[in-house]
Amino acid sequence: MLRARAERWLAALGLALAAAPSVARPVDGLQVADAEVQSVGWKLAHANARFCKRAAPGIGLLLQDARTFEDPAAARAVYGLSGDIAVGAVADDGPAARAGLQANDTIVAIAGEEVGPPLPGKDRWTRLFALQTRMETAVADKGAVTLTLAGGRTITITGEPACRVRFLLDDGGGNASSSRDDVRVGRGLYNTTKGDDALLAAIVAHELAHAALDHQTTLEAASSNAVVRQTEREADRLAVWLLANAGYPPEAEERLMRTVIARRQFLIGSSSHGGWRTRAADIHAELAALAAAPDADWPLRFKRNVAP
Repeated sequence: MLRARAERWLAALGLALAAAPSVARPVDGLQVADAEVQSVGWKLAHANARFCKRAAPGIGLLLQDARTFEDPAAARAVYGLSGDIAVGAVADDGPAARAGLQANDTIVAIAGEEVGPPLPGKDRWTRLFALQTRMETAVADKGAVTLTLAGGRTITITGEPACRVRFLLDDGGGNASSSRDDVRVGRGLYNTTKGDDALLAAIVAHELAHAALDHQTTLEAASSNAVVRQTEREADRLAVWLLANAGYPPEAEERLMRTVIARRQFLIGSSSHGGWRTRAADIHAELAALAAAPDADWPLRFKRNVAP
């Protein structure tokens, strides 16, 4: 999770230290949202792993660091942590969840190496992302990773195939974005889904499509509005296939465009991404192409409009 609003969160929670949980579990809306983004992301990445060029074993787990909060001691107390590093979010039915890990399990070592103190001279996010990378690299390279929890208990988690993309909830963001390595869903956009998993999946699938098609390379070469629009419309269409492979209704992508995106464009417009009506029509046509295809093997069936 990316906590740009940590002080507001702690105030809203009222620093309910006396009510801190005795067992690890999500304790507030931020962690619940983190878990939902992680769960949807894992389901999409795992189901489409055989089609992603950049795939590797994953475990569906995101770390958290109390030092990323404005008041680390208060965060540790509220979440019931005995150290700074802990499980932040676990994907439902992912390898980490099946291994018994829960949000707020305190972690003292990853792959046999202690988590260590904050890195001197670095910002408060550096250690967290370094540890997340260490964990993901161990799984990708060795197929499994061992985590040591507070109290000395160790859990070895075996990875399962997934598109090699990290899924993050940005508590201070209002939109969604992606690179070839990560997908970020802003809390503002997440809130528009109002608990509708299919709509959230449509948001995440669109961003995963950008990563799977490596639009970052395309935009680094030429980032005019015309090229941006092409990549957006291509991601709109591929998202339909990603959703279908993961068991989500592919029609959710068109519904997202005609509801959430239409309302947002009415308020703020979009000169770079293109109008929602045109995009919705493209998605509708792609739904027909998916229905007519013998399978959802998108590297074979999907027709690109951006040169790879």
